[in-house]
Amino acid sequence: MDTALTNSKKDISQKDKYLMRVLDRGIDDMEAGKELPLDEAFQKIRELRDNRRSARA
Repeated sequence: MDTALTNSKKDISQKDKYLMRVLDRGIDDMEAGKELPLDEAFQKIRELRDNRRSARA
């Protein structure tokens, strides 16, 4: 029972570290002026989503 709890804590900890790295990179990009205007950002998201979907097919 303890190992299952320990494993789930490790999984959560790894997800937290990943999320923090992603947020740090996003903050770094904003500070460097690399963010896109809202319309362009959503267009880029659509392109990436379409590319990912077509790669699955």
